[in-house]
Amino acid sequence: MAKYVFTDGKLFIGGYDLSSHTNAITLDVTADELDVTTINSGGGGFRERLGGLKDSSLSIDGFFEAGSEKPDALLGANIGNELIVTVVPDAGVGNIAYFLKSKLFSYQILGSVGEIAPFNISKSNSTDKVVRGTIDIDSAITASGNSTGVQLGAVASTENIYAAVHCTGVSGTSTPTITITLESDDNSSFTSPTTIATFTDITAISSEIKKVSGAITDDYFRFAYTVSGTTPSFDIHATFGIE
Repeated sequence: MAKYVFTDGKLFIGGYDLSSHTNAITLDVTADELDVTTINSGGGGFRERLGGLKDSSLSIDGFFEAGSEKPDALLGANIGNELIVTVVPDAGVGNIAYFLKSKLFSYQILGSVGEIAPFNISKSNSTDKVVRGTIDIDSAITASGNSTGVQLGAVASTENIYAAVHCTGVSGTSTPTITITLESDDNSSFTSPTTIATFTDITAISSEIKKVSGAITDDYFRFAYTVSGTTPSFDIHATFGIE
């Protein structure tokens, strides 16, 4: 991907799409810098270092807004709680996204009189890792079907495949429900798909991450979904990646 101006990103936190409320996102992924220099490290007088414990944090700025499914409804009630976050640098199926489990440790709101009321949140990685993945669904789903398969590659015995799903809107009657599964196969036509993970049935806005350990010899992956209810519609953003 060529250099670009950051103008069409997205931000999902839990079951909320905060893209239209956010004007700055910084994802910081770090590793402790450990000095292991000895008297015979060599290198012509240079230090020797190893990477230690890894960590990640998020700083997000936006515009304060209260009300149902607005930023304050989520952020104001979740200090100290774990929330699933997906950060999208450039929106669109097939593009890259980063997702993680993180905890909200700081929520700052309001500001100077006469100015637009802002918010700022600071989040830190809570469990596992930041996953660099590929967006495979970013649309409203109204009927059962499958996403487009993506050739991510086989999952080695030392690796895992992660998948994150955000549902940011549900409509319909007769208890609209969507069941999403993660499937693998050894070909792009998915002639013999294998279900490797099943997400919790979705009936309301929500989010969930699944992790499946290798080895998995299949190298194509997709989401399959079964929809029920009367005139159901689900706003779904789903991403997967191997780490």
